[in-house]
Amino acid sequence: MNIQVNENYRLKSDALNVIIQRKHLSDPTKAPNWEKRKSEGASAEVREVWRDYKYCTRVEDALAVIFEQQVRDSQAETFTELLAEIKGFRREIKALLAFE
Repeated sequence: MNIQVNENYRLKSDALNVIIQRKHLSDPTKAPNWEKRKSEGASAEVREVWRDYKYCTRVEDALAVIFEQQVRDSQAETFTELLAEIKGFRREIKALLAFE
């Protein structure tokens, strides 16, 4: 399995788990050894890195974890904003699970 859930999360799997991966941006210029790597010709380009975030046994559980984390990561400053974001997250998940 290799399913993109949204821009920040994707699902992968192994024989026992559904693995939630989260996107991170890696800036090599922030590394403690950057000056040495720069002198060796390393690129300063920020790159996208996917890291394993959590392990679940079912896809439904994985989607619930992603939903909960998106709510916790929300930048909402009012309940109205938070409610609007929650509704948007739910629409995204329902669209992913829609069967024709």
